[in-house]
Amino acid sequence: MTTAYPSRFFAPPAQTVERARSELQAELAEMIEATAYSLLDPERLLAIAEDLRLVSRQRTYHSGWVVVSLVLSAMQRSTDTAGRLLDARRTYETLTGTATQESGFRKKARQLVPVLHELLRRHMKSLADAADAPELRGRLTGLRDILVPDGCAFKLANTLAGLYEGTGQPAELKLHAVYSVRTGGVVSMERTAGSVHDSAGFNPQWEAGALYIWDLGYNDYDRVIAAIRGAAFVLQRLKSGANPVVIASYSKDGVRREIRDEDGRRVRLEAACACGLVHHDRILDLDVELSDETGTVVVRVVCVPFGGEDRYYLTSLPRALFTPHDIAELYRMRWEIELFFRGLKGGLRLDEVRRLAHPDSLDVIVSASLLGAVLARDLTTRLNALSAAESASPEAFPPGAAGVHLRDARRVSLRPS
Repeated sequence: MTTAYPSRFFAPPAQTVERARSELQAELAEMIEATAYSLLDPERLLAIAEDLRLVSRQRTYHSGWVVVSLVLSAMQRSTDTAGRLLDARRTYETLTGTATQESGFRKKARQLVPVLHELLRRHMKSLADAADAPELRGRLTGLRDILVPDGCAFKLANTLAGLYEGTGQPAELKLHAVYSVRTGGVVSMERTAGSVHDSAGFNPQWEAGALYIWDLGYNDYDRVIAAIRGAAFVLQRLKSGANPVVIASYSKDGVRREIRDEDGRRVRLEAACACGLVHHDRILDLDVELSDETGTVVVRVVCVPFGGEDRYYLTSLPRALFTPHDIAELYRMRWEIELFFRGLKGGLRLDEVRRLAHPDSLDVIVSASLLGAVLARDLTTRLNALSAAESASPEAFPPGAAGVHLRDARRVSLRPS
């Protein structure tokens, strides 16, 4: 008879623990190898290089293994790193068992930049097109996705200032990315000089039904109007100097109060608050109007106190589903892209690109780091899938209004001017 050892009362025998550990290690090793191979199959990478007419025949270096080595070097962290290209060269020698020359390996790596670009292009397209990505839950069910644009600058060697002009220092590279909360990855990426403003690096084809969340650097009423006319939702912080026209104020019970002065004229936000025309609550929920040459859009402004200050948010999300507190909480999803950039700067060694003075070497290393981020994401996703414990609630923003769906509660109106 087999003896059971409930973990609550007894410790299982040491051999049982060791066997379970060995089985888990074998499962993890197989998963990690399969994940890495799906992205970094050397023969597939060689075929891509041949399709791009970068190699016609194999000579000293195997193009596929060079790409593999470049990506794996992005994930290396130790005290004896000699620099990204040198670490990649050492990795290549370890993987292939062949000796290399420093200049020859560097030349080969630069030649394979189009392969790295092609892998990134395919990956971001697959994420953007992913029909099998898990749907958002709870009151977010009606959203197709949550997309977060942001930019991040990286210091470069000053010899690159002619190509990558900086702002805080002579030379900077800026990555302009859009992070997808639904797929858990970056679905678009553009590289510019650091002097290019974040807002100038974001020119989306609006995705209907998606929520776009951006910070103050992207604050642009024309962009908000364009998003709404593209059937997308928006959420952004409101700049301290912003002063839109207020249409109505809503109490916490949903009672609507139209806002006009004593002469019946519309009032702007600052005057409406100063004159007490809005509801006397610390939390405000207002309708405001934004206009361009094509007409007027009615959206919400909510105010939620935080850390001793009033924080104002502008959004087109419907109040039937999202309270002002929900809006403030949703805005925190911007942290996802901050974590992405933090991973690039730390774990994937983009904090080291300042050492590089050749533009092609910079391109190689940045592209390899981004592919390292792809591999890290895929590994994390599969590791999470192996986990049996579910620590998070299955509902995101549990519904407070039964039977109300985002598509049915859209609270945006368009009127001709």
